[in-house]
Amino acid sequence: MRTAQGLLWKKGNEWKEQNRTCWCCRSMKRDTGTVSVYRNDDGSGASLTGLNRCGNIWTCPVCAAKVAETRRAELSAALVSHLGNQGAAYLLTLTFPHEADHPMAELLEKFTNARQRLQNSRTWKNIMRDAGRLGSVASLEVTISQENGWHPHLHLLIFANANGFAEGDPMNEQGDLISTAIIELKHAWVNILLKTGLGDQRKLADMLQHALNVRGGNQAAEYIAKYGRDERWGQSSEMTRHYAKQGSAGERDGLLHFTPFQLLTWAGNGDEWATRKFIEYSEAIEGKRAVTWSPGLKKALLGNDDQRTDEEIAADDSVMPEQLHVGDLEQDQYQVLFRHNRLPDFIRYVANSATCQEDLDDYINAIKSTPATHSGAVVIKGAFAGHYMVQ
Repeated sequence: MRTAQGLLWKKGNEWKEQNRTCWCCRSMKRDTGTVSVYRNDDGSGASLTGLNRCGNIWTCPVCAAKVAETRRAELSAALVSHLGNQGAAYLLTLTFPHEADHPMAELLEKFTNARQRLQNSRTWKNIMRDAGRLGSVASLEVTISQENGWHPHLHLLIFANANGFAEGDPMNEQGDLISTAIIELKHAWVNILLKTGLGDQRKLADMLQHALNVRGGNQAAEYIAKYGRDERWGQSSEMTRHYAKQGSAGERDGLLHFTPFQLLTWAGNGDEWATRKFIEYSEAIEGKRAVTWSPGLKKALLGNDDQRTDEEIAADDSVMPEQLHVGDLEQDQYQVLFRHNRLPDFIRYVANSATCQEDLDDYINAIKSTPATHSGAVVIKGAFAGHYMVQ
């Protein structure tokens, strides 16, 4: 998070003009005087409450992780509900050819236009009607490779009837499906890509094979059973966790593809290419929605129409039953963590080792004597009123 804040800060701009990630976790909420520290009872994680958060899932790894887990839980519950009613879920992915010199903002604009044209087409409407489509959830994802540049793609989780696309058994272990209806969708999508400037006639065969992909169908029950054990098979995880990934690069068609937060990690280590690309990404993606439900779908499957924004989810300090209260940090203690850039390490320490207030105090005291690595300005609570103070 500190790396993102440094990269996104624009010198000379007023504080209200800065990317909101620049202020994430830098101030305490007005009704709190401390930061409360919690750990999961199984040691799988830790969290802090009492801080103002940005809720920007595109550029803040802290908020992205929290929001992604909430969105995943919603989708998982929706899948269980729909499959329990003998329905099927199809994971349809839309993509297109791209080159290293294509600006991300331009690609996103054309991609949005192409996707809207597909979903407004007669082919799409007829096939979705025949499939008994109840609704869908759209999830935007962006990766990048040094060879082929930005790779925006859209996952659509389609809730429909069993065997809605008249598909047979999956063609491979990834669950890829094929049928007359899916082939029609492939041709419709490729034609739209060519018309919107995202296609390449020389790559027609490759586009027909890869630009539109459908997985799932009657195998979705098996995917649900594997949640938490094999993320490759978890449709709800694939739809929501992409913007929180920070691990090793993924391989696609023999090329390494990186997530934005992998770029952020390398930028923090001084990589100039990663720095330029992360800044370009942050500007192009601003204002885009990551996960979008069809109107009425959430109420139909979950019995509620919860419309909480990413910002509201990130700001929610509700404590889960599996979380144990370890202790609290005073403002000056939290400032020590920030100035020494030790917040991620502190979270890991709490998850793995801390059990009481004394453990927290010992950690803070141990790093106080080490040189600060950042200015570590922490905004005093109530800071977002137009003026702020730092210590």
